[in-house]
Amino acid sequence: MENKKCSSKMHNNNDAISYCEKCNIFMCKKCENLHNELFQEHNSYNIKNNLEEIFTGFCMEKDHLERLQYYCKDHNKLCCASCITKIKGKGYGQHTDCQICFIEDIKEEKQNAFMENIKILENLSNSMEQSITKLKMLVEKVDENKESLKKKIQKIFTKIRNILNEREEVLLLEVDKKFENLFLKENIIQQYEKLPEKIKLSLDKGKKIKDEWSNINKLNFIINECIKIENNIKNIILIDKYLKKGNNSNININFIPDQENEISQFLEYIKSFGKIYDNIIYGFKKCPENIIKEKKYEIRGERNNIVIKKGIDRNYTPVICENILNESKIYKWKITILKSSRFIIYIGIAPSDLNIYLNDPFYHGWYFKCSNAKLYSGPPHNFEDRNSGLKKPKKEIIVIMDMSKRSLKFIIDKEDRGISYNNIPIDKPLTPSIILNDIDDSVEISEC
Repeated sequence: MENKKCSSKMHNNNDAISYCEKCNIFMCKKCENLHNELFQEHNSYNIKNNLEEIFTGFCMEKDHLERLQYYCKDHNKLCCASCITKIKGKGYGQHTDCQICFIEDIKEEKQNAFMENIKILENLSNSMEQSITKLKMLVEKVDENKESLKKKIQKIFTKIRNILNEREEVLLLEVDKKFENLFLKENIIQQYEKLPEKIKLSLDKGKKIKDEWSNINKLNFIINECIKIENNIKNIILIDKYLKKGNNSNININFIPDQENEISQFLEYIKSFGKIYDNIIYGFKKCPENIIKEKKYEIRGERNNIVIKKGIDRNYTPVICENILNESKIYKWKITILKSSRFIIYIGIAPSDLNIYLNDPFYHGWYFKCSNAKLYSGPPHNFEDRNSGLKKPKKEIIVIMDMSKRSLKFIIDKEDRGISYNNIPIDKPLTPSIILNDIDDSVEISEC
């Protein structure tokens, strides 16, 4: 809607900023200042943001200066004479072809509707307050979940960094230890360089002692020099041994991984480590009418997430979820066995258009059978009594479907033994699926 102009002929090019209901005029800034001085008891309304909320009694259409005296039933709108005139153009005649009546003719009808609408507004007001309260709680919960998730990520990566730092320290200490155990000491070169001089000194001392053996007064000196020579010879032989060993040794101490491709692969794994995925509130698809009549199964729970086998005993009854698995995410859900006589329950995934009347529905999806811990599936795997390497569950099965890798995993009572299915076709929409056999068997599906 265009801006209203000032009602003053002197300022009719100025945009109006307020309206006086008593004077029935729109005012620009100049007029408003004057009006407020002259008529302090009048109430003026700011029309900058709420022009549509102001009722003047006159038509708000451009160039329509008449009072609102008519009612358009087709558009549920008040009209002026210009709105209903047979002449069209310049904004006139918008309601020429509508059902028009006088305002007085709809007074009783609108009065009755008004009382009903007041009740509706009261109910809506209460409901809206509750909804806003719930929304605030939800926003708080979302914020808490966000912060909790961020803290969890920080904790994991801090742990990774600590482990990497600890590993670095261990390897550095190991390098020091390896080199300390080698024959090559830091001062070995200096010892090698002193070796010829030591030999020469020992020879010179030996010659002097040889000439003085008959001097009994120097016997203790002579014996002491003999001991020094013996020790020198031992040291010379040891150093010489190290020297020969060093010349004949091939020192080769390495760090693994020492190949560029190994380091690159490790770094690439670190770059892609961790995934963020959305949680889904899982619920079973409601029974079709014909299934309800036959009482094949019954769905209960606040989120329609509990299924109970009904009807004929020992008859396979497949139930699929309402959640379609997206092609790019990792999905994780938990199946809790609430009651079962023989644990003939199949857990897995199936096409969303699974025919619930199939005799052997476990050949039309990818399943884990709880009673014998075997795998059953349709093409391309075509498993029947296939050994899964898993144990029989007592109560809980967590299912993980990686749509990007097309792999399916079952964690039995918190024990993870790896992937059961790879290369699952995703040409059809897939959904979590349960097959029950014995009457009154029941399971619950939930997010995890």
